[in-house]
Amino acid sequence: MRLPGEPSSRRGERSFTQSLPNLYAADIFPPLRSPIMKRRNEPVSNNGERMERPMSKRLLHSVLLFSIAAAPFGWNEPARAEPAIPATVSFLYFNDGHEIAPVSDKLGTRGGVARIKTLVDRVNNEKIVAFGGDLGGGTLFGGVFKGFPMVEAFNAIPIDVANFGQHDFDAGAANTIELVKASRFDWISSNLAGQDGKPFAQVPAYKLFDKQGIRIGVIGLTSAMDTTTQDDHVKQLDVIESARKAVEKLKRDGNPDLVIALTQQPVADDKALLQAVPEIRVVFTEEEAEERSSVHEVNEGNRLIFSPQGNMGSVVRLDISKTSDGTVTLSHDIWKADETVPEDKALAELAAAYQAKLDEELGKPIAVTKTDLAYGDNHESRYRETAVGNWIADAYKDYYRTDVAFANGGGIRASAKAGTFTLKDAKSILPFGNKIVAAEMSGETLLAALENGVSATEQLAGRFLQVSGVSYVYNPGKPTGRRIEDAEANGVPVDKNARYKVALSNYMFTGGDSYTMFGDAKSIVSANEALTDVELLVAYAKKLGTIDAKTEGRIRVNGFVDVPFGHWAQEGVYGLYGQGWMDGTDAGRFGPDQAITRAEWAGLLNRSFPFDSGSAWNGNGSNRQEPDAPLMREEAAVMLKAALDANGRPVAEAESANFADDDRLSDWARGAVAGLARQGLLTGRLHNRFAPKEYVTRAEAAHLLWKAMK
Repeated sequence: MRLPGEPSSRRGERSFTQSLPNLYAADIFPPLRSPIMKRRNEPVSNNGERMERPMSKRLLHSVLLFSIAAAPFGWNEPARAEPAIPATVSFLYFNDGHEIAPVSDKLGTRGGVARIKTLVDRVNNEKIVAFGGDLGGGTLFGGVFKGFPMVEAFNAIPIDVANFGQHDFDAGAANTIELVKASRFDWISSNLAGQDGKPFAQVPAYKLFDKQGIRIGVIGLTSAMDTTTQDDHVKQLDVIESARKAVEKLKRDGNPDLVIALTQQPVADDKALLQAVPEIRVVFTEEEAEERSSVHEVNEGNRLIFSPQGNMGSVVRLDISKTSDGTVTLSHDIWKADETVPEDKALAELAAAYQAKLDEELGKPIAVTKTDLAYGDNHESRYRETAVGNWIADAYKDYYRTDVAFANGGGIRASAKAGTFTLKDAKSILPFGNKIVAAEMSGETLLAALENGVSATEQLAGRFLQVSGVSYVYNPGKPTGRRIEDAEANGVPVDKNARYKVALSNYMFTGGDSYTMFGDAKSIVSANEALTDVELLVAYAKKLGTIDAKTEGRIRVNGFVDVPFGHWAQEGVYGLYGQGWMDGTDAGRFGPDQAITRAEWAGLLNRSFPFDSGSAWNGNGSNRQEPDAPLMREEAAVMLKAALDANGRPVAEAESANFADDDRLSDWARGAVAGLARQGLLTGRLHNRFAPKEYVTRAEAAHLLWKAMK
């Protein structure tokens, strides 16, 4: 049922819920549930796994409901049995809890534990509240407090179960164990093991809930552990194999009506998980984006993957119902935790107290910066040289007096404005507290590290290297492992046989982010002796007094990270780029999905097929004279036909292009589109649609022109 103040729309409801009266059995009789119990007093299954205590007196409910349905009302006609109301439980999910207070940025205001509690409290029927992971590390707040304020807040909401995210290990596995001890809710993990091979921190592999007669099994899965602090106290086991084992245990011990997986992995991996483990019906996963929530339907909507908005920007509500014949049906809604949601007073005060403590500790000035130290709105530090990346790498190199220094772009998490530079600025930029070590390695190893750094720039992977003492050129249009085109150390080409002293994070040195090439490197300063990245940055800032960081040409991108090797338009984009006819929208990016203008298309055509573009515009029937307006796809076809006709390559018009949306073609464009399609120059978009009125993208323009030229 919808409570006052709740959103009214609910997506993905199944047929029986649409016809239900707006009433649950839990609204006729208050739920008879036992109070929340501490972990040590919770019941356990026969294999030692913790299990939610079943709701008591369920039989009494059934008897009372039957008595009401069967009681005579003094009517002459026989009483008719009312249809049974299915039992329903709400599963509430959110994740990405790096900040205790709401986040405010260019996307608006979202999140905060006080708003999450308000949304959770709006659900009065039986519910299970789950957190998907990442409550420590990753940001300034997480780096300073290491997750403990979030545990305090989650205890107060309260939540029932949590899965680990890799950032929950940013302060080391020992800190994670202390977070588990401080929690009055259960952590679960089906695939993280401790040093002894047993479940990490002795948490259960799953949790089984029994509410309203519905048995719900929940497993937890975590990937990307190579992107957090590396130590020997936690090991990531195979996700799918671990899921299979956990589900088999659930089936033996609890025979659940529904199996839910809480995961920290990309949606593509979640889809593979559903295919490999058919018993899992629902996946709640990590955020795909900061600005939106996503729902992916699998198997014609019978199985679902939910990805809520980042920074606790939304809460997913999944209503789980079970009919008398045992059929389990699902309906869902997604609630935004934005400024329209009032904050719970107690948790708002808790968040404000922690923010005040953070500001007090970190507001002290340590230097002055002449220019902005911009991380970039588009994660530029993960694919090209940035001033802040140069300055960080210089800090490492200066402190250890090495030949070269590496700073992985994914570790840079914020920008700083020109003016006073504070400890808060330093910790915002480098919140992870990675130890910076020094090692001696061969030039061949150094080159292998550079190759790894550029191996996933199309994914904006954090492994990308900001550098000091070395410069390099890379081409994202080449296959992985062959992208570095040139590399120099202190002005001369890197010698594979020479030895170089390098400063880098211990996270990288011990294999994080796929840096597995340092096995033969000689350690000079170990992690036990090393300072953290932010300590080195603060020391360098104090030494300089005035920070004047700039880009200097240390890294050059020969191509475009958003048109990498294997991209469908790569040949055309790089072909026109090589001829100097098309350039990027900024350094290292082509903007393949941006619309091209009518004037830009005319200019490109005239370079390859000179013709009177003005008369073609006037005669194409679109009656548009705006050169800076976006180009429609049918207009592009008319112009291309005119250019080819004028250069001795006439295109015979045709009546039909055999596209599914031929009927949407304008009369003045039909012949050109059909003729070019018959010659194989034009192809449709998804589902054989030509989309004549949609705009031509830069990638489509490059692909079409290059194809015509060839």
